[in-house]
Amino acid sequence: MKHNITLSPDNETFEADDGESILAAARRQGFNLPHSCQNGICGQCKARVLSGRFEQAGHAEQALPAEEAAQNHILMCCCFAQSDISLEVPGYRSGKTPPVKTLPARVASIDYIGDTAVVRLDMPKKPSFVFLAGQYIDILLKDGSSRSYSLANSPSQTAQLELHIRRREGGLFSGLLFGSEPAVREKTVMRVRGPLGTFTLQENDDSPLILLATGTGYAPVQSILHHLAEQQSPRPIHLYWGGRTERELYFAREAAALIGRLKNARFTPVLSRAPESGQSARGYVWQQALADYPDLSGHQVYACGSPAMIVDAQRVLCEKGRLKKEAFFSDAFSPAQADSAAEAV
Repeated sequence: MKHNITLSPDNETFEADDGESILAAARRQGFNLPHSCQNGICGQCKARVLSGRFEQAGHAEQALPAEEAAQNHILMCCCFAQSDISLEVPGYRSGKTPPVKTLPARVASIDYIGDTAVVRLDMPKKPSFVFLAGQYIDILLKDGSSRSYSLANSPSQTAQLELHIRRREGGLFSGLLFGSEPAVREKTVMRVRGPLGTFTLQENDDSPLILLATGTGYAPVQSILHHLAEQQSPRPIHLYWGGRTERELYFAREAAALIGRLKNARFTPVLSRAPESGQSARGYVWQQALADYPDLSGHQVYACGSPAMIVDAQRVLCEKGRLKKEAFFSDAFSPAQADSAAEAV
C-alpha cells in the first residue's frame, strides 16, 4: 500500500510504500530533505507529524528525546507511514535547493595520496550541474546500489567535481579505485545523482564559524571554504581538522593555503596520536575547539565526520561551551555507508 506524504507549508507530495522509511521514499523521488547518517543517530532528519499515523522504529532515544516523541516529532530515516501523513520539516523549502538530477560523468583524473583518492569527474556542459557548498552526490553502481560522496570543490566550478574517497576494506566503490588493476580509472564513465544533502552554509548570518572535520570529512568543509573565499567573507573562521596521524590529513597543505585566502581565518590540525614533539594539537577536534573557545554562545559550528564525533561535539559544545543547539550543523556518515566521502576516522 502507498501513502501520500505532504510537506507543509509547501504542500508538495510524494508517496511512501509500506516498509519504506519516509526519508528513503523522499530521496527516491528527488526530494532533498534534511538528513545525514540515515541511522537515527545524528537527528538531522527530525520532523513533526501534523496529521496521520506512523511507526517510529530503531533506537532513536538519543536523537529523539521522549518529550519530543510525545509531541509527534519523528526521525524520517527510521519512521514508516501507516496512513497519509502531513509533515512539517524545519528549515526545508524546496525552492532554496538546486534540483536533483541524474547525469553521466567521466573520470578526468585520480590522485592517490596514501589511503585517499582525490577523484575529479568531468560533467556534461548541458544541463549544467548546480550545487551548494557542503552538498554531496550519489554514485550509481551497476548492481543498483549507490555510494555517497561529498563534493569538495567550489560550487562556482560545476564543469568538474572533486571527491575525496578513503580506501576501505571491502568497500563497494573504493574497492574499484584501489588495487593493482583498478576498475575505475581515467575516462571511466559512470552515472551520478545529486546534489543531495542540507549541510550547507547559512548565508544570512555573519557569526564566527568553527569548522570541525575528521578524515575525509574535510571534503565538504573544503567546498564551504572555497565558497567563503570567493565571497571574500570577513567572518572569523577557525578550521579544526583531525586524524590519528599526519598521514590522514592528506590535504593539509592545500587546507592551509585555502585558509590563507580568507581575511580572518585560522587552521589547527588535531591528531589523536600526535607525537609529544609534534606541532599539531593533541586529542579530538571538539576538545581543541572548546579549549580555544570556552564560550561559543555567539558562534556557529559545522561538523563533518563519524556519528561518534558528531554526537560528542554537539553534546560537549552545547553543554560546556554554551553553543546554541540551532547553531550546530552536521554531516555524519555511518559504517553502513562504508564508502561515504565524509566518513571519519
